[in-house]
Amino acid sequence: MSTSSYVIAALVITGAACTAGIATSQAQKTAEPLVCELRLSEAGRVVTFSAEAEARQAMRGSYQFDIDQRSASGRATIRQGGEFDLGAGERAVLGEVSLSGRKRDFAASLTIKANGQTKTCGAASL
Repeated sequence: MSTSSYVIAALVITGAACTAGIATSQAQKTAEPLVCELRLSEAGRVVTFSAEAEARQAMRGSYQFDIDQRSASGRATIRQGGEFDLGAGERAVLGEVSLSGRKRDFAASLTIKANGQTKTCGAASL
């Protein structure tokens, strides 16, 4: 079986329209003091989500990582959250989840609050 990797990323200030894209350009990443990113990989019938953050300047804050799974047998929601502390230029995995299923069965979002800003990245469905 093959392994496919996808990157779902969008930067949104709360109150602005939510968009999702396949990738953010390096120029966009360096212009933002904080970047959030959801990484998705699928191997067979296992889907792995990785919630990541990268700080251009030192930041301390909190995050919430939500994954919804829908299937013929019902719906499940997984919620992870906590605090983080990133140095300037540092990137970190904030949370990671591996679930049985297909990528089309999931929706995920990552919300980060730091230095008075709220950023959300995610997609209504993957």
